[in-house]
Amino acid sequence: MKTTQFILCLIATACMSLTARAQYDTDYSDDLGLYYDEDEPEDTLPSHREYKNMLYAQYSPSRYLFRGATPKLKFQEVAVGYARLVQVQEKTPLFVDAGIQMKYSHSEGDAAHQHASYDLLMFRIPVNVSYKWYPSRTRDIALAPFVGVNVRAVAMAREKLAGVTTNLMDEDKANTTGVQWEWAQVGWQAGLRFWLNRFTVGVSYGRDFHDKSKSPKVYECSATVGYCF
Repeated sequence: MKTTQFILCLIATACMSLTARAQYDTDYSDDLGLYYDEDEPEDTLPSHREYKNMLYAQYSPSRYLFRGATPKLKFQEVAVGYARLVQVQEKTPLFVDAGIQMKYSHSEGDAAHQHASYDLLMFRIPVNVSYKWYPSRTRDIALAPFVGVNVRAVAMAREKLAGVTTNLMDEDKANTTGVQWEWAQVGWQAGLRFWLNRFTVGVSYGRDFHDKSKSPKVYECSATVGYCF
């Protein structure tokens, strides 16, 4: 009887040891929503396509700051654009994207600017570097912080006051901002994109580089939605 009890105790102890070891060896990375390439051989990874083209729309509440005592202007801006995305290395999720953007900006002004209204049409070339982090094994979901620079060209800049329209880039005509606007500026931007397969949404902040020109400096916060193909 004692021998039987002893054998049963050994069997129970062995079973508990195996169960504890199995629990210890279990990989909980899937439960945490994390996936690492080195977890599995490359030939067993699910197929995934990195899209190379993106069409997007953007909304930006912006501030235009002037040199001297001229009060700032608040603009509401909408834009559409195209970007080409290039992966730097096949096994590294580092990307460079460049494209072109068309932006329309409008401001109703304020008392400091005699309630003049402003309309701008601009074209911008942004270039960004981003790094994608994939929280899932399928890589259909990604987070991508990015930083970059842009060149902005003003195609149209008009001020309308008491029925009179003035070209803000005409050096021979005065306007309520007190400065002549430059047709080109250079700036930078940084932000975060969330990718869900072909779709992306993002937020960013950007501003012009400081220089000696009298043209207003743009400070903008942006929200973007895009489609990739």
